[in-house]
Amino acid sequence: MGVMATLGRYGDTHVEPVALFDVTDRDAAPPPGSMDVQFRVPVSLSVLLDGMAEAGLDDEVAAWGQAYSELVSGLLTQVQHAGGYALAAPERSDTATPARLEVAGIIEAVVPGFEQARWHCHVYIGPTATVLATGDRRPVARERSWRGIRSVAYPWYADRLEELAERRLEVEWGEPRPGAEREIVRPPWHEYVGGNDRGVCPGPWPLDDLRLTDELALQMAADTEKQLARERAAGITAEPDWRAIRVAEGWAGYETAPPAARQ
Repeated sequence: MGVMATLGRYGDTHVEPVALFDVTDRDAAPPPGSMDVQFRVPVSLSVLLDGMAEAGLDDEVAAWGQAYSELVSGLLTQVQHAGGYALAAPERSDTATPARLEVAGIIEAVVPGFEQARWHCHVYIGPTATVLATGDRRPVARERSWRGIRSVAYPWYADRLEELAERRLEVEWGEPRPGAEREIVRPPWHEYVGGNDRGVCPGPWPLDDLRLTDELALQMAADTEKQLARERAAGITAEPDWRAIRVAEGWAGYETAPPAARQ
């Protein structure tokens, strides 16, 4: 399958999206044919927030939720900027043109099947958009939109999520193992993670077109870890003892033996 041609210039999609539906209305829902694009949170951060809730720090968790909600509001604009494309015309299904998307976002802290929290947000994108040049309504150019969202909007989200957690929760991020996806390493909340399964949430309105923005990044990190493990086994590289290094540097939370992994 070839790459879809794109009309317009850089910045043509930099407009504000419009609301797909009222997320505060219990009877509202995304229309059939919408996309569910999920932006998930690293497991160590979800586990930290879960621990705060168990400790009775409800006000702190609520404050985090409000700050995360503000981040998601900005994310909706980034989704428009990166993925605001519709099919140029019915007879040109291989060409995308700048368009104004209809989007809505909701935040959830749980995923069915997990006892611990799994924070994430659903960004719903309507099946049609308004072509900016003509005002015509056309089907969303899904693959062109997805390519921009995954390569531009997701890194924006991941970077600002880390910044928000550093500022609000006073944590530090890093690779818990060489090549691994970034998690909270100070305090060492990554050591409480029994597995890096972020879960796939069906959401309040299960849709056929569900996409995970971090799926490729997680797969690439897993592949890198495996490659480094093979190199260590072959004696090509040696893995540093990260815990010993951090104890020697006096990192908070590394004074004692690692906690048992929570499943």
